[in-house]
Amino acid sequence: MKIVVQICVLFALCAVAFSWSSTWGVRNATDVLLFSKNVFQPAIANKVQIVYFDIPETLESNNSVITAIYLQDQFKNSSGPSNNLYYGGPGWTYASIQMRTYTSIGLNVTFVVYGKQRSYL
Repeated sequence: MKIVVQICVLFALCAVAFSWSSTWGVRNATDVLLFSKNVFQPAIANKVQIVYFDIPETLESNNSVITAIYLQDQFKNSSGPSNNLYYGGPGWTYASIQMRTYTSIGLNVTFVVYGKQRSYL
């Protein structure tokens, strides 16, 4: 019976390790939600899609320092994109993230960004 529990724990750890959700930074209790957004791209046959997501988005400004960025894959079979943080991120007021999908697989990711408000004296 003990070996069955150990095998189940091993499979659970493997499932967590191979999920395509990504996290940069750590959220604290004092952080505020800067924004949350769902990004959806339908699948294109025989094509790999590369999608960039910038924080703040075009023609917007951000006066808050980013403390954590969470990308949550909304596909339940872990077929989401591979994610790369190109520049910025936690400790900065901006970030750029590249998401690369598998061939013939769409994109369905939720961005959640937390940060600290700057205080001006």
